[in-house]
Amino acid sequence: MPHKEQPVLFLWSFSPWSNKVVSYLALRGIPYARCEQPIVLPRPDLEALGVNYRRVPVISLGRDIYCDSLLCIEKLEELYPGSEGGYKALSASGGTEFALEKLLEKWTDVVVFKPAAAVIPTSLDLMKDPAFQKDREELWGRSWSAEAQEALRPAALAEMRACFDFLEKVLGDGRHWILGSNEPKLADIHSCWIFDWLFQLPGAFPDDFFGKQKYPKFHAWRDRYSAAIEKAKEVAPKPTELEGKDAVKQILAAGFVDTSPKVEADPSGLKDGEEVDMYPNDTGYNRKDTGKLIKLTSSEAVISTKSKQDAKELRIHYPRWNFTITPTSRRSETNGHADGQPENGVQPVQ
Repeated sequence: MPHKEQPVLFLWSFSPWSNKVVSYLALRGIPYARCEQPIVLPRPDLEALGVNYRRVPVISLGRDIYCDSLLCIEKLEELYPGSEGGYKALSASGGTEFALEKLLEKWTDVVVFKPAAAVIPTSLDLMKDPAFQKDREELWGRSWSAEAQEALRPAALAEMRACFDFLEKVLGDGRHWILGSNEPKLADIHSCWIFDWLFQLPGAFPDDFFGKQKYPKFHAWRDRYSAAIEKAKEVAPKPTELEGKDAVKQILAAGFVDTSPKVEADPSGLKDGEEVDMYPNDTGYNRKDTGKLIKLTSSEAVISTKSKQDAKELRIHYPRWNFTITPTSRRSETNGHADGQPENGVQPVQ
């Protein structure tokens, strides 16, 4: 049974990751509330909750705050299992299918998104906005000027061709969906979200290299995906629109969905109750969330912290993959990351 606390999705509507989670919620038919966030920092609603994590989307399930779209989907899969006559099941059903689903999840986040960010057309109004450029430079750790983007674009398009080639081969036997199913599954969301978003940007892909004549299977699949998402949105419960102050008030009045957190024995040596910093390894790593460690598994880390508004306990959840969790006592060893570099030496992907 799903938890009584309805998900609250903090998002910027045109974010590709936000679109991914919205598509997932629509296909599953999960009711939720949404709270629109500014495109650039600051984001006062999340600050009021005491969340320093700077990327969206973020999902609140009561006073449990889940950061990173992959963890958001994993938690929704857990709390809203598919059932006959209930929420639609999207996840893989067998070992081989599950392996492909998880590999595609990581493939788009790591392999595809690196060049994808560099093919965003500089002709877009948003890309000409100095405030947006400055914000993304702080996020990515590189210049987002038009000149810098244009310099990266040729090599990025070349990399993207290899990604298109891969998907064209996967779909080459005539299957309509990645796993050979009769309808879209989670594997399709994981593999299509970034391509679907990029094709909404005029001029992202030159037709002579990426058009339907070059990749007919890919484009037919992407068209089916887009149509399926739009159809799902029409029949799914309409999300409740929340103003920031109302979202914060609702969350602070709620309970916790993760009622039995536990710190497992871990190779990192982190202990229950230890004060830790958590931050991403790739982008946005200069903003940390700090609190008392109350849960640690092979896939998730959770801290207990206080909201800035009303000083109520909140629990902030991070995935382990591609994130760093380190004792706050080690800040002096790394100069508090004052240079903005991640502790483990992993650099931004661009």
